[in-house]
Amino acid sequence: MLQQETPTLRGKPLAIVKDEGRTCIIAASKEAKKLGVKTGSRMSEALTVAPEIIAIPADFDLYWSATCKLKKLFESLSPDVSMFSLDEAFLDYTPLRQMHSSPQEFAKLIQSGVKDTLGSWVTCSIGISHNRFLAKMTGEVSGPDSITTIDLENKDLLLSQTDFKDVCGIGPRLARRLKGHGVVVPYQINFIPDGELKRSFGPFWSVELRRMGRGEEPLFLSRLKEAPSHMKSVGRSITGWQLCNSESVIKRTLYNLVSEIIYKVRSMNLAGRLVSISVNGGGRSWSNHVTLKHHICHTGELFQYVYYDLYKKWRRPFPVIKLAVRLGLLESRADLSQSLLPKWQKEERVSVACDKLVSSYGLFAVTSGLLARGPIIRPEVTGFLGDKQYQFM
Repeated sequence: MLQQETPTLRGKPLAIVKDEGRTCIIAASKEAKKLGVKTGSRMSEALTVAPEIIAIPADFDLYWSATCKLKKLFESLSPDVSMFSLDEAFLDYTPLRQMHSSPQEFAKLIQSGVKDTLGSWVTCSIGISHNRFLAKMTGEVSGPDSITTIDLENKDLLLSQTDFKDVCGIGPRLARRLKGHGVVVPYQINFIPDGELKRSFGPFWSVELRRMGRGEEPLFLSRLKEAPSHMKSVGRSITGWQLCNSESVIKRTLYNLVSEIIYKVRSMNLAGRLVSISVNGGGRSWSNHVTLKHHICHTGELFQYVYYDLYKKWRRPFPVIKLAVRLGLLESRADLSQSLLPKWQKEERVSVACDKLVSSYGLFAVTSGLLARGPIIRPEVTGFLGDKQYQFM
């Protein structure tokens, strides 16, 4: 999208980092990938294989705008669409068989629609198969603007040629464990006895890996449409680009994170009672949590528990680079009894008034003076849309 919006960057290797001064690459252009730059690598590593690479801070508003346009396009083409990430979706061709001559012809229609919607420089790779697992794997390993079909006859070839580290659902840690057992492609799982697989990877992953080895959908994909009635928790974290010892900066940052969490929770008409915080820095970590007897949905109340009741118990023996806050055990406010205490009623009236202003003018249009003394951390959209229930409200 960045190259589409900025023609001067077309044809150049780009590395997208989260912000100025950050070194972890969260996305790479097709030119950078051809040179060996991988998502998740460090800028120092990228510079060794691509000295001319350009680091660009992420523009989450641009990405989210593109995702919304894609969602609208896909839903105009198919009645069965599942958005999987910022730039990935599953479209079921089954109900469209009478409308198109073949899945391949439908795929060409999708590609044409993507270019019309986002621009000619944007590429669209499409994998076609009888389940989501194989379709996604095909799209991952195929070239830009490709249309690739995997059926029962050639699926074993795909499973025997795709590195496990490129398989959806397999993180770097699990990929290393698999490699330690001599397994580097999914098809090799078929040669490991069930007992050995269970001893090595446990009751859950032994079943999931067996499914993947056969080219079947793992649980997280087969349950893609089984969205829970509401989110069970909402969290927010931030990682700085240098260690921080400033108490005022930490306090302001925690309030910033709390404000965003409450904004999302209230937008979904939820309230929670499990408050947790975690801190990282210099290779060390600390965390704490409290389970309340009542549900909360006000910024001031959550900040009281996060900062004064939890964080203040920590003696800060190391400088901080990452802060994370979460509100869990969420329930619909429609199912909860409201407090009759005057203090709570006053906070609720203030919160409702702020909600109306925020809905018109945006998050942080009304906020505490704590955030007036420094830069505000804006909301981000995660690549895998972990909060899609909120984002697609």
